[in-house]
Amino acid sequence: MRRFLIILAGAVHLASTAADDSARFVTPIADAEIRTGVQLAIERNILPAATQAYYPGHFEITADGSSYGHGATWPGLDSWQMAGAYLLLGRTQLVLDYFAFVRASQREDGMIPFAIFTGDRRPNDRYDRGLKYPRDLFTYAPPQRDGLSAFALATKDWMREFDHWQPKANPFRILGTVCYILTAGEIYDHTQSPAWLKANLPSIEAAARSIYSFKSDNGLIGGSGFYTELPPRSGWDGVSQCYAIHAFREMARLGEAAGAGGMAETWAARADKLAAAFDEAFWRTDHYAEYIHIDRGLVDSHGLSDVNWAAVAFGVATGDKLKALWPRLLAEPGFHLGGVPTQTVTKPARYEEWEYNEPLPWKVMPLKDVAAMGRVWYLEAMACVRMKAAERLKESVRLVIRADRDGYWRERYIPQPDGTVQPIGAEKYCEYPAVLTRVVLGNPEIFNQQP
Repeated sequence: MRRFLIILAGAVHLASTAADDSARFVTPIADAEIRTGVQLAIERNILPAATQAYYPGHFEITADGSSYGHGATWPGLDSWQMAGAYLLLGRTQLVLDYFAFVRASQREDGMIPFAIFTGDRRPNDRYDRGLKYPRDLFTYAPPQRDGLSAFALATKDWMREFDHWQPKANPFRILGTVCYILTAGEIYDHTQSPAWLKANLPSIEAAARSIYSFKSDNGLIGGSGFYTELPPRSGWDGVSQCYAIHAFREMARLGEAAGAGGMAETWAARADKLAAAFDEAFWRTDHYAEYIHIDRGLVDSHGLSDVNWAAVAFGVATGDKLKALWPRLLAEPGFHLGGVPTQTVTKPARYEEWEYNEPLPWKVMPLKDVAAMGRVWYLEAMACVRMKAAERLKESVRLVIRADRDGYWRERYIPQPDGTVQPIGAEKYCEYPAVLTRVVLGNPEIFNQQP
């Protein structure tokens, strides 16, 4: 009860100052609908989530902290997207403290967990059966910051999660580690601090090495669904390859910024080799396939997939491949089913049972992640930025804003047979608001009034 009151008090304080904080960021936005939508994303979602109730730099991944456990941290996609939004909103110390906490969770082999729970979390026979107790318990002594509670500043135990509850496919394996590197890159871009980079570079490169350790004989990075678990894309997921390439290139860029030329050359070469292996294995005349199943081989039966947005967004698709692919993506209506960007695949009814989850002693929704999600829209948005498709980007922003309910967004929008979508998951999930904030505030040349 005490922890809940701490969180509630922090949320009330943030809500009282949110309007003043957000106004200066959204005022330059030219389009009134977009301006209002971004302001709602910031005021009702992003700022209230940053309670710092459990440690300096802590934020929930829902606006009210009501889903996924109070005090949990998700170093994978959710927290990376939110950290980027906080940087754009000037909350640099918050993000530095968040990064310090995640760095403390790093395993000896360089891996970063995809979830961190309070220290009383234990393995069970369902969604926490991937937890390894006591091996993955760690203790964190936070930096002392003014204005935070004694509880937030206390040394506490925490429980890391590296392994999924589908042990064979083990999706999310590289999720947290990739996002750690990307967060580091964004922190450096915002701070331009050589001292920070020098202090953290060994940890960042250790993370990159742990990803590289999963390279298979086929030249690809082994790992099932990067951000999808149902279905898990068991084997070699195309999105995982694109994100790993992107992470290796970020590692090279950070090495160059730190004056470590040899490090930069090593990671640039590894990125190029992985990109070549990806092209050879996934390219299909005018698009990329979705994944390579561990037993069934290349899977390309669900229409166009999010792999294609990722390949464009991260500069993996180039030359003639990009020329062939980009018009196909723009002409495909199936990514915006029900008017919500962006679906993972354009033919969601074509999945077969052998692609579903591993046998489990409880029922799950086997195609839960065949949906529109903020993580997929982020890839589309970054692809549009790279291709200078400003009007397409603006329209997708408007569609996302129109999907809100009273200023909040759901976690997933599941396609229905009649062409609509069904919202499911956490009711005040911060992923869409975070990506919305990043896309608009991060691209003022597209969205702001021009002199």
